[in-house]
Amino acid sequence: MSTFPQLFSSLRVGQRQVRNRIVSTAHGEQWSGDGLVSERLIQYYERRAKGGTGLLVTFGSATVLESAATSSTVSLWDERNDAPLAEMARRVHAHGTLLMAQATHRGTRERPRGLDDPLQAPSAMPAASKLGYLGAPHILGTEEIEQILRAYANAARRLHGCGWDGVELTSLGTHLMEQFWSPVLNTRTDRYGGSFDNRMRFSLEVLERVAAAVPDDFLICFRISGDPYTDLLGLNPEDMLTIAARLDAAKRIDLFSISGGSGFSTETHAAVVPNDTYPPGTYNHLARRMKQRLLVPILVAGRILGASDAEAALVAGDCDLVGMTRALIADPDLPLHARTGDTARTRPCIAINEGCRRVTLGMSLACSVNPGVADASLADFAPAVKSRPVCVVGGGPAGMEAARVAAARGHRVTLLESSLRLGGQMYDYASVVGHPHLMRHVQWLEIELERLGVEVVLGSDATVDSIFATMPAVVVVATGAQTRLPAEAHGLKMRACTDVEVSNGSVRIDPGWNVIVVDHEGRLRGPSIACAIAAAGAARVELVLPYESACENLEPPNKPAIFRRLADSRVICRPHLYLVGQRDGALCFRDSWSGRTDPNVGADLVVFAGHRQAQAGLAEQLRAARPELALHLAGDCRAPRMLRNAVSEGVRAGSLA
Repeated sequence: MSTFPQLFSSLRVGQRQVRNRIVSTAHGEQWSGDGLVSERLIQYYERRAKGGTGLLVTFGSATVLESAATSSTVSLWDERNDAPLAEMARRVHAHGTLLMAQATHRGTRERPRGLDDPLQAPSAMPAASKLGYLGAPHILGTEEIEQILRAYANAARRLHGCGWDGVELTSLGTHLMEQFWSPVLNTRTDRYGGSFDNRMRFSLEVLERVAAAVPDDFLICFRISGDPYTDLLGLNPEDMLTIAARLDAAKRIDLFSISGGSGFSTETHAAVVPNDTYPPGTYNHLARRMKQRLLVPILVAGRILGASDAEAALVAGDCDLVGMTRALIADPDLPLHARTGDTARTRPCIAINEGCRRVTLGMSLACSVNPGVADASLADFAPAVKSRPVCVVGGGPAGMEAARVAAARGHRVTLLESSLRLGGQMYDYASVVGHPHLMRHVQWLEIELERLGVEVVLGSDATVDSIFATMPAVVVVATGAQTRLPAEAHGLKMRACTDVEVSNGSVRIDPGWNVIVVDHEGRLRGPSIACAIAAAGAARVELVLPYESACENLEPPNKPAIFRRLADSRVICRPHLYLVGQRDGALCFRDSWSGRTDPNVGADLVVFAGHRQAQAGLAEQLRAARPELALHLAGDCRAPRMLRNAVSEGVRAGSLA
């Protein structure tokens, strides 16, 4: 009997049978050059079908209309996609997985590819929202609405002709349909605006045209927010429930996909793909309400990252299908492991949105813990031709990944770590930045190293002699980076320390202190330590940074939580200030715009965050001692960067051993 009987039971959706309840929902990939379906996209989804996923909903925000299309998302209006769409259906179906594509018009959420193409909308947009960032939109006329309706039907017809199982229509994230529903965004006075029935007309006509264009056994899914999490759209959870019921009454939708959030602001858009600051099963309660009201199966997506959570949601009656998209990005074999009860083998999603939400910055999909997503060469590894002794120095994420992959390929691996635990700086970093799931990856790696027979030596300060004592044919140096004080901190009259010294308790904050945090990275480290210092009782905390704003280099969906922490902690943010030295023992900052340089003399403590220096000295010693040695550097000892860089380089080093 399966450990997860509900999760691995089949389900009838429309006139199709889904082999299990695990779904990969539509998400951005940014891999479509000129809107075309690439081989990379096909391989990505084929891999998830091979891993056992029951239903794939592909192509986040695939466009139905050329005048509202982007170059990085799939163009469902382009006949050049016919052959690759058919090939994708053939390869996914070979694994027994059903295949659907999201099809949409994003209205003012779009980024048209044409240099002068305007945004399109039901009516004028509020100036204060995120929805009109390219200027005032072109207000759609009735003939243009008719063109969009035909485009939706043509997209569904194309998918059916290419052998796909269905199409997903979506309003989630305040796409065009939700813009028509909103009494704030839709101020039309014709038959598409005003009353509730009129504001529903566009989406119902889309549904009607799509249903008429395809046979009854072609699935139609509708993705909708159960709660926009803002009152500025004029839509609340009761409204969304009423809208869903009206769509359901048309009796042509086979499946509803429920999430939350909206595209109205940075905060509400972050809620569409909630990170680890949101509770597990974030939108289960919204799906349950929909399931109690609607007649067709309900899919829920939002912070369901493990098979146990998915099974619990199904048993509780919250839903009929479970979206596990980011968990499947982290490990496409999650269904196979869960089916056999070997869940410890599943690489866990840590939900930090560092890799998968790069797409909001226009960059391609990646994953912090699964480098094979961004680089297919790092997804699978051939066994080693000959087993060799490999020594890995450093037990942070890069070193652990290098040891794991080298051992998995058949090498005899010894890992030397100077501290008494594995994980490197992840312990301190995880607690400071408020990412509770970061350590799940380290814990998974520990289990994998034990399973693969890696010899782990803790408390070992590696030297050239101790490394050579392991008789290595290959050495991987993953000694990380050292947090340091910059040159400007030497000779200060006020006390200075690093963020690590605060986070590990070496420096304690006295109540009443005035503290300056100098942020070098522009991500989470500086703001997080500033909030921790404020929570420790400091009277005044200033975050000084050379950027235009705090967290400037952070992915937009990860900003709301830290911005709220900064506001609640009453941290004073002082942007566009460059550290240029000191005067009379006080730090001097230069304002980017005024050019003024003033010393700051009122602080009891200055904390430097993000000043890290690669520790590559051991690698240089090894090269000098044995030039012919196969030597690889991985992670921060090459250059201090993000977690996903350390993981990728560790995997790459292990694959080259």
